[in-house]
Amino acid sequence: MGPRFVARIPTLAQFAFLAAALALPLFVGADSYALFVVTQLGIYILAAIGLNLLSGYAGQVSLGHAAFIAIGAYSVALLTVDRHWPFWAAAVVGMALSAGLGIVAALPSFRLNTWYFAFITLAFALVFEKMIVEWRWLTKGFAGVVGVPAPSLFGHDFGPRALYYLVAASALAGFLLVRNIVRSRFGRAFVAVRDVEPAALAVGASPQRVKLLAFVIAAAFAGAAGAFFAVQKTVVTPDDFTADFSIFFLLTIVLGGLGTLWGPVVGALVFFLIPELLAGLASWRMLIYGCLLLALMLFAPHGLVGAMRQGWRRIARRSPAAPMAAREVSHPPIAGLSLEIAGLRKRFGGVLALDGVDFTAPAGACCAIVGPNGSGKTTLLNLASGYYPADAGTVKIGGAETRGLAAQRIAARGVGRTFQTPRLVNELTAVENVMLGAYRRERSGFIATALRLPSARAEAKRLRAEALAYLAFVGVADRADLEAGEAPHGQQRLIEIARAMMGGARLILLDEPAAGLSMSELERLEQLIVRIRDLGATIVIVEHHLDLVANIAGHVMVLDRGVVLASGAPADVFRNEAVMRAYMGERALKGGAPA
Repeated sequence: MGPRFVARIPTLAQFAFLAAALALPLFVGADSYALFVVTQLGIYILAAIGLNLLSGYAGQVSLGHAAFIAIGAYSVALLTVDRHWPFWAAAVVGMALSAGLGIVAALPSFRLNTWYFAFITLAFALVFEKMIVEWRWLTKGFAGVVGVPAPSLFGHDFGPRALYYLVAASALAGFLLVRNIVRSRFGRAFVAVRDVEPAALAVGASPQRVKLLAFVIAAAFAGAAGAFFAVQKTVVTPDDFTADFSIFFLLTIVLGGLGTLWGPVVGALVFFLIPELLAGLASWRMLIYGCLLLALMLFAPHGLVGAMRQGWRRIARRSPAAPMAAREVSHPPIAGLSLEIAGLRKRFGGVLALDGVDFTAPAGACCAIVGPNGSGKTTLLNLASGYYPADAGTVKIGGAETRGLAAQRIAARGVGRTFQTPRLVNELTAVENVMLGAYRRERSGFIATALRLPSARAEAKRLRAEALAYLAFVGVADRADLEAGEAPHGQQRLIEIARAMMGGARLILLDEPAAGLSMSELERLEQLIVRIRDLGATIVIVEHHLDLVANIAGHVMVLDRGVVLASGAPADVFRNEAVMRAYMGERALKGGAPA
């Protein structure tokens, strides 16, 4: 098989699945149980797609999905039976109510960690289940709502076969919408917030807003699934929406592959259809389930789709694609931002990390902060970029006070940064990590992105080309389409710098960028920093490699135990006896300053 054919196999398999789904009603009777089962399967896939976006991509485990399905189902049932509304209007109301109550349920939870969030959503589901029973005047209690009519359009009622196609089309539309979302800046932000929240903050993404968006989308999908659930069963009761129903959906996406596009589809197929296939083996069912789950834990810890993807990668590696050719890239001048810090203090419990530090980096300059381990260098960068709140002092960026602003708001003002340990999103490719840097620059709205309108496609194409150019600028264009986690340590640091530049950074904070680099990598890093400095960007670097600092920095400040020991030109600072004693030890007093 040639490389092109190998690359097309996953697409061909997807089209085969779609063709089978469309042809299925032609081989079963309109009133058959099989058609009922596959229609219900489509409803469950629609709900699981939304939950996978929330739990798989945004990393927020929800145990209350059944409540939002119930909201959609009861909205359609009550409005169509009691108020004689058309299905379409009632379904829209159900989705809107699910999304709205999703906001109410999510807002108190986002300052908690993932598992507290899960418990709160579970509590919401349990409370809502009791409310359905107690609000007999509205929901009819245990009796439920009976006789939910089928959807109709232009006087034509949807029979079982037409309803199947409607559900299948909705599930397909939901799949495509989520695919467009996860491949956009929103999807990259979801994964960044899930895996590397500091990286999300560094590009200007608000974790709370990102999580809230994911929750609203998931709740709206659940409301749509609930609308179809009501018209297919024609009877809606509280027993349909227990906590077990929520756990069922979570297990579905975990089984299929959490955080994969096809995970909800594969998981629902296996989890929903196996009981139907094992109907004649009721006494053996639990044993079979146990064996399947054990096999999954041993051989596919990332779900069925994750296992298939790993196997496919092994095959694809045997037919490698042609490497991308790197090209010389020019960059327009950068209008650097000044950084002015005065009287900065920060205490962590009983430890005084910074004690009245003053530091200034003029616009367009390269300034360095050096000092022994634990002297407060990284703390200073974290305070300047908003990751920690300062106890006292001022921080001005470009002449404007920024102390007290959130990290994402400071990043939006043109501040980019790297970290001591590279904070890349390992599951994203190198070019996707760089494109993440443009999160605040992109102008396509959520609707345009989800529908993949021409303006959104054009912007995505332009930004990808720009991201490739930045990878070439830092010298790692050949790794553009490889996962960032597979890149060597030195290249990961370069990708971080490319991401900061992609965000339009005018003040770049580099936290020990030379740590762990070989001599050749160190030389490349020095050349890159000089190029960025010569473009006009302001660079503040925390570093232990004094030769690198002496070659690139025009101003050096030395910290020791949170106090400034010396500040000035590198040649003067490195000859200061107090600096030699604190930073390089007594032996350095005899050896002199670095060259």
